[in-house]
Amino acid sequence: MTVNTTIPQISDDFVKLHVDYLVPIIYAQWAHHLTDIAAIESGHDVLDVACGTGVVARAARMEVGMRGKVTALDHNEEMLAVARLRPSPIDWQLGDAGHLPFEDNSFDRVLCQFALTFIDNRIAAIREMLRVCKPNGRVAVSIWAPLEHCHGYDALVQLTKKYAGAQAAARLASPWSLGEADKMDALLLSAGVNEYECHERIGVARFPSVETFIEVHLRAAGVFNKLGKLDLTGLLSAAKHVLAPFILPGGVLATDLNANIFVLFPD
Repeated sequence: MTVNTTIPQISDDFVKLHVDYLVPIIYAQWAHHLTDIAAIESGHDVLDVACGTGVVARAARMEVGMRGKVTALDHNEEMLAVARLRPSPIDWQLGDAGHLPFEDNSFDRVLCQFALTFIDNRIAAIREMLRVCKPNGRVAVSIWAPLEHCHGYDALVQLTKKYAGAQAAARLASPWSLGEADKMDALLLSAGVNEYECHERIGVARFPSVETFIEVHLRAAGVFNKLGKLDLTGLLSAAKHVLAPFILPGGVLATDLNANIFVLFPD
């Protein structure tokens, strides 16, 4: 299916879903993939763009040591408020990825984890990340692999389309919009990127139950409360059969959740 981008509404419920489920189950494991591929070293100055609740910034902080510095920027104050709850020597800043409030050549590494999809002006954001990165530095950006490579999620999107309609399914599938063939390559070309690498990585998302897997993602997409009782009952009933290949002993649902990490090299 063709996947279009829908910008999520950052409600209190959305932030809570991140803290309780999405960060510990999904984003934490990928933060270490991103910092590893970015080749962060002790003493580096690192910028985390669209940092959310700060999982990547904290992973980077572990790598830069006492001599390094981590700055984390997000456009949403609610996300930053959660990030600031955990004491850490990280400079949390409110700001726009398309207009980064930093001088040219300010950072050794610039990171962006799974957020480029939801930035309004992606070309501007890529150009800004390259602008603030030092000439010998790296910009590392992670995006989800094509939806059809994340089989449990693909199945959930198809179930959602059947029981909640195409619009709800499109909202649910939105995080995978840059994973479609050649989309990221075309975006980087439009942004004037001359040199980059793509690193494929395999991940797994484990949720305590089928019901939790479905509810968390439908709530995150903003469609859970729009489902009628009969539609939700039908979706949950069908899911137990469709998602059976991903259910482990004890009822845990585990599905592949793969990603591509692009490393961009400033001119």
